[in-house]
Amino acid sequence: MTENAANPNLVPNSDAVTFEDNVGVRVVRLAEVFSRLARIGVEQPWGLRGTELRILNILDRVDGVAISEIARRTHVDKAWISRSVRDLELKGLVTRRGDAADSRKTQAVLSGEGRALLDELRPLVVWHEARVLKGIDEAAFKHDLDRLLANAEAILEVAESLPQRD
Repeated sequence: MTENAANPNLVPNSDAVTFEDNVGVRVVRLAEVFSRLARIGVEQPWGLRGTELRILNILDRVDGVAISEIARRTHVDKAWISRSVRDLELKGLVTRRGDAADSRKTQAVLSGEGRALLDELRPLVVWHEARVLKGIDEAAFKHDLDRLLANAEAILEVAESLPQRD
């Protein structure tokens, strides 16, 4: 990354931007709304926490994912992912197995019960997504979200490499 993410002087017209207008603030507000919807629509009726649902989503339609890869993709601590996978295993939604390529790694695999749960949830999620995207060009929006995530992850990578303030 060639830009200096730590230098606020590189931001044009920074005086004119209010925090309410900030993309990060808007995304956090949107994430909070989706988090509350998930608690009401998924956590309460199916007993799944948000992180557990994200793990199941990552495991959907693949043949296992390393715990470290799940942690990387969710931006959640590896130890928390390991505990969540154990909880999902106790619920019968996931199994764990050794990684054939690296014996030090463990993979999580969606069980038949986990797959059935996602298949049960899928129509509800699709229905809600159609409602939330009403009046929005879905393909363009999702492309922009992917770009936004990639940009934010690049900034995070730089930020995590900077010395921390005491």
